[in-house]
Amino acid sequence: MNKKKTVLTAKQEMSISNAPLKKKISFFSAMLIVVGSSIGAGIFLRSASVLNGSQGSMVLAMFAWLLAAFAVIAMALALVEVVSANTNNNLSLIGWCKQFNNRTIYKASKNFMFFVYLPLTYFFLPLYVLIQLQDGIGAFMHVGGGAPGTFTFGTSQDALIWTVIGLGISLYFIFGAGLSSRIGNIQNWIITSLKFIPLVIAGIIGFVYLGVQASQGIDLRPGIDGPSAGIIPQDPATGPISLGASSPVFGVVLSIVGIFFAFDGFYIAAGLQTEMKEPKKTPLALLFGLLFVTAAYLLIAVSMSLNGDGSFFGFGEWLANNNAAWLYGLVNVLIAVGILGILNGFAMWAPRFTADLISEGELPFSDKFKNQLNSSTPKIGIMYSLVITLPIIVIFTLIGTFGYIDNGIYSFTDNTSGEQLSIYGSGMEKLLPFADLTANWTALFAFGFIVASIAGCLRNRKTRKVVVEKQKYFVPMAYISVILISIAISTEILVRVFDLFLLSSVQNGVGANTTDIVSRIMLVVALAIVIGLSFLPTVIEDYMDKKRGLMPRSGSSSNNFENKTNNVDSTKANTHDDLQVRSNINSVTNSVNKIEINIPKDQQPSQRV
Repeated sequence: MNKKKTVLTAKQEMSISNAPLKKKISFFSAMLIVVGSSIGAGIFLRSASVLNGSQGSMVLAMFAWLLAAFAVIAMALALVEVVSANTNNNLSLIGWCKQFNNRTIYKASKNFMFFVYLPLTYFFLPLYVLIQLQDGIGAFMHVGGGAPGTFTFGTSQDALIWTVIGLGISLYFIFGAGLSSRIGNIQNWIITSLKFIPLVIAGIIGFVYLGVQASQGIDLRPGIDGPSAGIIPQDPATGPISLGASSPVFGVVLSIVGIFFAFDGFYIAAGLQTEMKEPKKTPLALLFGLLFVTAAYLLIAVSMSLNGDGSFFGFGEWLANNNAAWLYGLVNVLIAVGILGILNGFAMWAPRFTADLISEGELPFSDKFKNQLNSSTPKIGIMYSLVITLPIIVIFTLIGTFGYIDNGIYSFTDNTSGEQLSIYGSGMEKLLPFADLTANWTALFAFGFIVASIAGCLRNRKTRKVVVEKQKYFVPMAYISVILISIAISTEILVRVFDLFLLSSVQNGVGANTTDIVSRIMLVVALAIVIGLSFLPTVIEDYMDKKRGLMPRSGSSSNNFENKTNNVDSTKANTHDDLQVRSNINSVTNSVNKIEINIPKDQQPSQRV
């Protein structure tokens, strides 16, 4: 026992909680990290869809932003206790699910992050960068009044050309920021210094627009107020009925999923507690930081909703008519830079969490590559990222360009011919809404797995299987986040499935329903793909292991040992079970010694006791 106390004291001395204060994060710095990891280009990508989902009602749209922000803040505060467990920080939500949930949820989170989240992020983020650049370049080329155009190649295969360019952007960040954290950090500083400029401009311009329009006697209230929250009648003679469009209430709940995308990344800041000078102030840093982000998002959303469109795109014509097309172009270019910042941060993290999964034997052919891992330059992680990313981008580009139809915000109706034309080039009117679809589903499932880890941590309050630093506010915040986000997720899934069955409401003789049919089917198909890629790999893995006569894999030896050790620590105060505890420690130590030769020295469980 004396020896154990000596080892624990040594660990405590090396702990960051006893490091010099000058190496730690102040309260204000922590708050800035929260703001920097949360705020960004998401508001520009989702503000219009939130207003549209709220049936044009600014009041309902603001309620959606507030409700989503409340859920995010509750989740962030609950995560403080979740991340206090001894988990691998690189694995993020994968590690949390492994610590607090059963094998099925853990494996699903791992499969989702590697087979879905990783490649699809490299699919849709570059497309968002490119459409902002198209708007910006089009504005710089614009002469005179009227709405600025967008830059296109004018070919029949514009979507494929832009995808190739987007792939080039992804490859740059994969090899640049992925291989060198120094390059990634330099790019992060540059991007961060620029990304707040469009946020400030967007937060002001709508009110300037309102003042100018009011001075000219133009009443904007009909466009601002929108419809009531009652039931909206739908005529089956004009197309299939949609549950999501039947009431703004459904629209608000569905909009929350898109808002989650705007807040995506906030959970990175939840692990700041051990890095702060005053760890007890972590919840306040999260609270004030996210309140600032929420206030900024509300201001920008209101500002951009004053044009009736909900996006900065709606100010293009007004700015051009006032000889300020250059400002419209500049803001769009800077929005693109902000999205590149998201891609830069993700490219720095993705190969590292992939390498950690390889080290734990959780990815195919891990045994062949785990001995070649290098923490400073994650070449193996990048190789795995490329192998999964390239084919997924190709497959989803082909599906989006040739197999998806959605005449939404990326197309317009020609007044002469009545034909739907693409704003961003041939095929982009199909590819971009499909990219929105994949982005929303990935954000939805990411938040779902985070909620699963919080729910598991709630159960841990009773079972005490994992040692955590208990927070007095955890239980109410956990219940709030689990309930609100579960409602949003279940509503999103149920509405999309119901809308598919409501295609039967189409009456005979109604034409031009291909758009509704294809878009609704593809919504459910995309959902099925995400679910399949999350759960099927484990089923296949278990089948192959069973066929070879092996036991199902449940994670790395070090983590299994860690969980058992935590179980011992959580019950060590019970003197009645002291003999059983000692027996468990001895049996675990013996089992670890048998497999010690297969584990790198820096990860050996025997060094952690």
